[in-house]
Amino acid sequence: MLSVHLKCQAGKPPVAEDLPLRMPQASGVVDPEPFRARARGEGPALDEAFALTGGMRTLHLKSGQNASLFDLPGPLLTFVVAGSLSIETDNRGRVTLVPGDIFLAEDGVDNSSTETTGDCRLVQLLVEMDWPGTRARPVNPANTHSRGNRECNFKRMVKGSDDQSYFRDFSDVFGVPGHWSPITPLIGFRFIGMASDTFIDWHPEIVNNLVIVMSGALELEVGGGAGAVEIFRQGDICLAQDRTGVGHIDRVHGFVQVAVLIVDDSNLWPLLN
Repeated sequence: MLSVHLKCQAGKPPVAEDLPLRMPQASGVVDPEPFRARARGEGPALDEAFALTGGMRTLHLKSGQNASLFDLPGPLLTFVVAGSLSIETDNRGRVTLVPGDIFLAEDGVDNSSTETTGDCRLVQLLVEMDWPGTRARPVNPANTHSRGNRECNFKRMVKGSDDQSYFRDFSDVFGVPGHWSPITPLIGFRFIGMASDTFIDWHPEIVNNLVIVMSGALELEVGGGAGAVEIFRQGDICLAQDRTGVGHIDRVHGFVQVAVLIVDDSNLWPLLN
């Protein structure tokens, strides 16, 4: 995965630098009991630091379509989840980003320096001026388990009336092609790295987590649908909103790096099926 910081230059293409991230690491068997206890209403939520954000929006550009990528003020953090996006820079030439890659554009970066190809899909966050902060560190460029020619996997996990979790389609996270979606408010966001031996047995979520996979492959198993399993690779998205009930199992393939966007109940997307 690439993590790039685009710094604005008046009258010139932006300067590209490596973008460090604050990404706590997990490994081994993670105790699921705190998740289960919270679902029963016992004890506080897991104490995990997250960054504040002005919200998220999404964009679907079919081949040949264009849209302004930097039409909002302030720094914008963009995730490439499908297709590709190339940026002409002053110091690195043309930088191409593919599913799983991210870039931070400072206020004032010129949209004319970018070009999208293929069926391009982007997720963009409005971040604070001082993000990512002093605790950010260089990113592990792990690039295993790419999606390749597979279709995008956009799913959500919801609890059924039988207390089992089920997968549902989540392609509606993207609105009308060619137009940015309305901004969805977020509680915050964070990044997590998981070694290949990371495992979490049956557990519900503490909060509603919209997960974007940036490297490796995240395997999720639910009890509903005769025990369905989905694998999410670079650029794939899963909204985990099964906050009570049996929940799901997490397994990791390769070194997985994810972005986790925390969504309040009041701002969840309506269930269409």
